[in-house]
Amino acid sequence: MIRQILAVVDDSAAALCAAQLAIDLASVVGAGLTLVTVVEDHVLDARLGAASIPEAAERRAQGAVAMLTRMTARASLRGLRTHQEILSGRGAEQVLATAVRSAADLIVVGRDPGGNSSVNLAHLLEFTGIPVLVVPAGDRGAGPAVPYAGT
Repeated sequence: MIRQILAVVDDSAAALCAAQLAIDLASVVGAGLTLVTVVEDHVLDARLGAASIPEAAERRAQGAVAMLTRMTARASLRGLRTHQEILSGRGAEQVLATAVRSAADLIVVGRDPGGNSSVNLAHLLEFTGIPVLVVPAGDRGAGPAVPYAGT
């Protein structure tokens, strides 16, 4: 039974798809929803700084917070019990700690093929004891029409 869902939100298309799916799922099963964003990721910020993009880390943080606010509003329109948190530090570690603290039964996260997410997906999957639903960006043309069941 899913009573609490934690969704990771940033300003990527994949995170938007993941957050919307988390809202839809929480609405269907009657679960609470925790929406989190990570505004500081030292590895990505270092890469942005090395690329000499002025104020890129600050703009990235502003975009993530704006998306968090937007998705919280969407969840509220569906009548969901929501909680939001802005996390700082290493993305996967912060998400895992928040999942434990919020008693999440499921983590929902987008898969950004460009690797620009504030959460290291491999790290998250390796160290979690909670089921993780990984959602690709909205372009369905890149994958199979039905989920792969494996053999």
